[in-house]
Amino acid sequence: MVLCIIALPVFAILGLFSVKYRQLASESLDCMFRTVTFRRCQLGLDDRIKSDLTGKLMKRSPALARFFYNYYKLISWIVLVLFIWSAYATGVGLYNYYLYGNCNGPDSDGFCLLNPTGSNSGTSKIIGSIHGEVILPVVEEDDYIFGNPEAELTIIEFGCYRCPYTKQAESIVDEVLEYYNGRVNLQFKSILLEHELSYESALAANCALEQGKYEEYHDRLFEEQEMLNYLDFVRIANDIDLDSEQFNECLESERYEDEIRADHQAGIDAGIQGTPTFFIGDEVIVGPKPFKTFKTVIDRQL
Repeated sequence: MVLCIIALPVFAILGLFSVKYRQLASESLDCMFRTVTFRRCQLGLDDRIKSDLTGKLMKRSPALARFFYNYYKLISWIVLVLFIWSAYATGVGLYNYYLYGNCNGPDSDGFCLLNPTGSNSGTSKIIGSIHGEVILPVVEEDDYIFGNPEAELTIIEFGCYRCPYTKQAESIVDEVLEYYNGRVNLQFKSILLEHELSYESALAANCALEQGKYEEYHDRLFEEQEMLNYLDFVRIANDIDLDSEQFNECLESERYEDEIRADHQAGIDAGIQGTPTFFIGDEVIVGPKPFKTFKTVIDRQL
């Protein structure tokens, strides 16, 4: 009886290519219908499967065949449980992939068979780890807001100007802000990574904020991410007409070190493991997930 249930989808697929398996699929369906209505299978399919498998095992190992024959029912139930669990896990994975672009949900950067390259889930690992209770981040008045300051919902992003995955998410963030047209905004908080110039990039961005041109500087840091060196911080400042003397003094004195360290610690306290990580209300998105993932989560929060 148990193997009849497992055999049904197998024979149904094979039946697409062979008349033989269509008959077996029909027998499996009849057996399963009788089973769920508490009646005994009359076609003997279960016994035929048992005999066929035992015969094939007998050619390889009589002892193994004897074990299979004696414990057939137990083995059948184990296989059925594994089959049901596998079908459930597959269904959950497909559902998550459809909604979030990742088999494991929006807050995971784990491997997904449907996205083997990890294009929707890549993250750069942060320095440090949480010790104690998770503390969700809050919007801070002294940090820049992308979009409408009076928006209904604020996304808090923890990212790094030197992280390729944070850069990858930039176009998605822009699409989200444009789509919600003032209902959603975003606050970016820098996280320190082991990438070269991670800390210095965050310092430079804050020095640009001091002169009211954070968004322009922010965008340029990502645009030039691959070729950026320390001298480029000053060049970009000049390109967007910042006061170079003020900017240089700010950068060299590390004026905003405490704020950057505080943002980094806030990310650790919030339990993030890599960048980018987005906090949207009480939900979390990890990695550069596609637009539909953000839309699904945001629509629940609005």
